[in-house]
Amino acid sequence: MDDNTTHQLGDTMETDMTFQRERRQLLAIAFRILGSTADAEDIVQEAWIRYARADLDTIENVAAWLTTVVTRLCLDVLRRAHEQPAELPDEPDDGSGPAETALLASELTSAFVVVMERLTPPQRVALIMHDVFGAPFDEIAHVLDTTPGSAKKLASRARGRVRGATAPATADPGATREVVGAFLHAAQRGDVDALLGVLAPDVTRTADPQAVPAGAALQVRGARTVAEQTRNFAAAARLARLVVIDGEPGLALRSGGHVRLAITFHVVADRIERYDVVADPRRLALLNIED
Repeated sequence: MDDNTTHQLGDTMETDMTFQRERRQLLAIAFRILGSTADAEDIVQEAWIRYARADLDTIENVAAWLTTVVTRLCLDVLRRAHEQPAELPDEPDDGSGPAETALLASELTSAFVVVMERLTPPQRVALIMHDVFGAPFDEIAHVLDTTPGSAKKLASRARGRVRGATAPATADPGATREVVGAFLHAAQRGDVDALLGVLAPDVTRTADPQAVPAGAALQVRGARTVAEQTRNFAAAARLARLVVIDGEPGLALRSGGHVRLAITFHVVADRIERYDVVADPRRLALLNIED
């Protein structure tokens, strides 16, 4: 093997390692925007192809470049599936600050499956990138090929739709805590029958890529399927504790003094309709978790 071939091989390996470091984050972004594990995997694979072909000397920030590529690819998918509105009407600034962002992140988590289909592609991208991953509006504007002001309006409009679709749960907080506690105890024992007793028949579980094994589905539906998946995490569940997440009962797993994983729940009529496993550091940072 000559020196030139050795050099090329080294560059290829470095390129692959750089991409792999960002892969889970890219997969999380694609999944949260598209709501489909398979589509997210396809998007990340296409991003890898484009990265491998790119002139790396011209890329100053690899993470930002890859995020832009993935987000634009997601936007293309959404635009093919949804009709793009002709123009964006003016809207007042909703004045969202850090506390409001954390609240919206929690609402988005609990209503993810239902709400996402109600948003236009740009609204979905703006809300997910800003309220879930903390991207500034100038970066979002670059992805959407618009101005920061328009990107902010898109997120504001999406935020309003999320609020409209996430009325407070009618379950009593104490009853909800009992349901979440029963879920935790069943998960710790790997007891599928007990899990079925607290899961709604059409329950949906979503998860960040960091929370599941590589290649595992980020979204699963149906009580039996969700219960079987949950049983596989009995060892991790034994380390989890009941907490309050943005004012609602939830679960958290701490290690080294930091929360490494959190689970938020949407409970109706003493049954869990949706729960979301949050392990992405940027999403965890937006949650207010109290013992």
